[in-house]
Amino acid sequence: MVAFRWEKFLLWLLLAAGLAVGVGQVAAWVGGYIRPVGVFPLLVGSLLGGMLVGAIRLLDLAHRPSVLVGVVMAGLLCAASEHWGCYLQAHREYERLAAEWEIKTRGLAALSGQMAQAIQQQYPQPPGSWGQYLAEQVERGRRIGPWLLQGRWVWISWLAEAGLALAAAAVLVWTTLRWPYCTGCESWYRTIRQGRLLPKDLARWAEVLEIPLRQPEVPGRFRAQFRLLQCLGQCTAGRLELVWETADGHLQTWQAELAPPQREKLDALCQPSSGEQHPPSQPPPSAS
Repeated sequence: MVAFRWEKFLLWLLLAAGLAVGVGQVAAWVGGYIRPVGVFPLLVGSLLGGMLVGAIRLLDLAHRPSVLVGVVMAGLLCAASEHWGCYLQAHREYERLAAEWEIKTRGLAALSGQMAQAIQQQYPQPPGSWGQYLAEQVERGRRIGPWLLQGRWVWISWLAEAGLALAAAAVLVWTTLRWPYCTGCESWYRTIRQGRLLPKDLARWAEVLEIPLRQPEVPGRFRAQFRLLQCLGQCTAGRLELVWETADGHLQTWQAELAPPQREKLDALCQPSSGEQHPPSQPPPSAS
């Protein structure tokens, strides 16, 4: 059971909020140029989820309720930040149009008072407050493909996009939470060794470590990879993961927590034999 830590929880909320606001601003800027329907919120959510995963690994946070609160908060903040970014863009666009309008009508307004009054009536209007801007967007409508959404359908489309972004981020975060975690030193497992194995090396590993292995029919087509994981505190002997492909093209996997004697055997297997001599231009048969 992962313990709840206030300091990690508060740092997590701060990092998640900052990342969400930043991703929302980027989404508003990119969305002003290109915004594919349905795909864009998934891309935004994937970007947000990747950054949240980095924060989780950085803080070594595995308390799932804490992570859930941060992800939901980040999804809502990201959607709000995106709309705020669009509002800021509307302000900048208004300032640009107002400057152009003033330059074009400066001479005409000096001709007469009636002309100046008519020009003043045509002067571009500022977007107002953020709430007024959103209300204008709802009233003006939003075009998605061949459809023009108005009224509550605009809000529904915004909520749907926010939901897609949140779902994409949640999938990445949930996948990360399935990664091995050590409750002793409260750290995620890190990859400390990985490499490829030749068929004869894998057969030797299977014999020494007692791994159930179905030998391939054609050894030349047999491929395998291994990965050794361990926590920062080295509380355990580590976790070994093996993936190999048989001659018929099927992938087989094996993973387990190692006992200290197994780890000693594995370290011995990863070391090249002292009696073997390999040419300088050729690598040893097993990678470590």
